[in-house]
Amino acid sequence: MKTVLYILSTCLLSMVFTLSVHAQGGESEYLFKDFQQSLVYYKDGRVFKVKLNYSLARNAFMFIDENDKNNVKLFAEPEMVRVLKIDNRTFQLTPKGLAQEHLNQDPYLAVTYRGRSRPQGKQVGYGGRSETASVDSYSSIQSAGHIFKLETEKIIIADVQKRYTTKRNGKEKAFETSKQFLKLYPKEQQETIQKYIKAQKTNFDDPQQVLELVKYAEAL
Repeated sequence: MKTVLYILSTCLLSMVFTLSVHAQGGESEYLFKDFQQSLVYYKDGRVFKVKLNYSLARNAFMFIDENDKNNVKLFAEPEMVRVLKIDNRTFQLTPKGLAQEHLNQDPYLAVTYRGRSRPQGKQVGYGGRSETASVDSYSSIQSAGHIFKLETEKIIIADVQKRYTTKRNGKEKAFETSKQFLKLYPKEQQETIQKYIKAQKTNFDDPQQVLELVKYAEAL
């Protein structure tokens, strides 16, 4: 295990970040409650076992380097990652590096997570707050002969965008709202699907509820 983690830390080493993140509306900095023991499969056949979480502040998977004082790090080669197995869940990375969870094969459904954040801003007079980034301090690290200057910044996680991808007639279709979902189906089916959404009170922030909706619509 130590050998595997050492290889991980040397092959995938990226920058160590310090980030002060504050939740808004109950949102957490991370997608999961805790860092999860996971398997990372690379396109070249390498497999690594490491504790992962998905940062909604940076919209990137991060791992704990147990061989480097448990520092939290980013992957240096995200484009080389083929699939990530986290508990019983399967993720891939979009071309932009976002987390895309595979929810079902038939009917196909995947969901891409994107955290929406903003700088907390500096305090101004009369209880106001500017939208200028509030940078608390600077630090630096050295990696592969390069020195990186890092900012420690207070960030507000505003919400989590969930963008769904399904397949209609062999083509991938994306949606986020009930209105967008209804447009994927013929007009003669839309009223029936709309009644289901209303009766089930389908919440498009809940991937499992959306999956049940997709199964219902595809069975019509």
